[in-house]
Amino acid sequence: MSAFELARQEARRRLLNCYLRETRQFDVPTGEFRITLTHTGEQLIVDIVERSPSGHHRYGPQTAPGHDRLVTAILSELAATTGFAGVTELERQIGNSIARTARYLGNPATNFSGTPHEVTRKAEQSLRLGHPFHPTPKSAEGFTEADLARYAPELGTMFTLHYFAVADEAVEEVRITEADWVPDEVAESTPDGYTLIPAHPWQAGHLIGSGALRGLIAADVVRPLGPLGRPVYPMSSVRTVCDPTFPTAWKLPLHVRITNFVRTNPGEHLRRATEAAAIVATLPRFPGFSVLLETGSRTIGPATDELRADLGVLYRDNPFAHNGESPRVIGGLLENPPELMREILRAGDVLEWLREYLGIMLKPQLRLFADCGIVFEAHAQNTLLTTKDGWPNTVWLRDLEGAAISSEGKAAEGLAADSPLRCSREHAVRRLTYHAVTGQLGHLIHVLASHSGVTERRLWQEARNCLSEWEEAEELLSTRELPAKANLTSRFAGRGERPSYVAIPNPLWEPR
Repeated sequence: MSAFELARQEARRRLLNCYLRETRQFDVPTGEFRITLTHTGEQLIVDIVERSPSGHHRYGPQTAPGHDRLVTAILSELAATTGFAGVTELERQIGNSIARTARYLGNPATNFSGTPHEVTRKAEQSLRLGHPFHPTPKSAEGFTEADLARYAPELGTMFTLHYFAVADEAVEEVRITEADWVPDEVAESTPDGYTLIPAHPWQAGHLIGSGALRGLIAADVVRPLGPLGRPVYPMSSVRTVCDPTFPTAWKLPLHVRITNFVRTNPGEHLRRATEAAAIVATLPRFPGFSVLLETGSRTIGPATDELRADLGVLYRDNPFAHNGESPRVIGGLLENPPELMREILRAGDVLEWLREYLGIMLKPQLRLFADCGIVFEAHAQNTLLTTKDGWPNTVWLRDLEGAAISSEGKAAEGLAADSPLRCSREHAVRRLTYHAVTGQLGHLIHVLASHSGVTERRLWQEARNCLSEWEEAEELLSTRELPAKANLTSRFAGRGERPSYVAIPNPLWEPR
């Protein structure tokens, strides 16, 4: 099968699984399955070759109607159901994602050595298929084909950051720790009275080319310094970059629509991440579990909100620069063929491996929520894992911009009333269970079942047995449904950044 046909097949799988989940069609058969679109009257015929209790179904290559008509039929049904327009636009975005995916599948990056830093980089740059429940997991509107060749992590790219020197009095900065943010060889270029802000090279060109900075440059408030420093590589999120030898990584603004929304760093995001980091730094520690701190933020002050978002940077701790560890992002380990299975084969027992992983990935999160009210955005792309002899050793969570704190939790006691971290307990529970359980654990268990010979139901049963030993898991085990993001209908409704949710059966629940 060609890279393009495989990309189309994976796109159909995601579209069908989104549609079935979001229309609550959970009880599907193995084999031929007819899907009746009630509003348009059209019927789809698909072949389910692997049925998944969590909705990660696999399909045969043939559908009726064919690919293009099937996509249009599903989107037209949603348009009739929701009343929203936008079929043509979403078709175009799906096509954009397919084209990107085909390029990544056809040109996999191979320029990796076996050093600890390169092991980490390889995992970060191997997410060629992306989110299993998203209609456009690899769309990147704003990047040209030439831009992809320069900046797409899936193509194994590296590049040099650009820097802007900003007059000291115009800089807004929050520091959580005294971490180094600017490499020495770059700091040497700092003009007196100025502070450096790094920029993705695409973003630097966008800002200068659009004239957004023109007045500030003319007033000598901002000086473009061009490319400086050692090469960095883009991580799985595209816009977060890493110099593997430097103790800070940079979460950069990028005015490109990646999947759902334009990836800049508005003030609310900077505040949420830094306030979360200040709290996380005080939390109790758990063996085998750590959170990467955002050590601070920096942006320009006297500017429009848009320009501040287009220059705002979050600085993230990178302890792996010098500690010899080589964590790998779970999302990369689950890509087909899954590198994770090599580790589990070394360990020798998939059920015990799952129990060990739950003990360092999920149990600390449940404990921290129970004790403090804090939750993290612990999906597969925000979770890093180190192993020892194949067994789970340490889990690292990252991206504190996605953290939240229940207003009823102990950690909320020192928060300002208007803190963007604050949320209801219901919202906090939803974020915790969606990201860590529905998203990450559901994906993990499906991949383990597909490649180990142990069924999904048996793996979920083992997870339930494990969690039943934990006091902090009682609420999770007693709820009949889990939240899942409705990414397809949310894209249709233009709610990509604030998606709606749908309830799905909880595989961890069983009647008593």
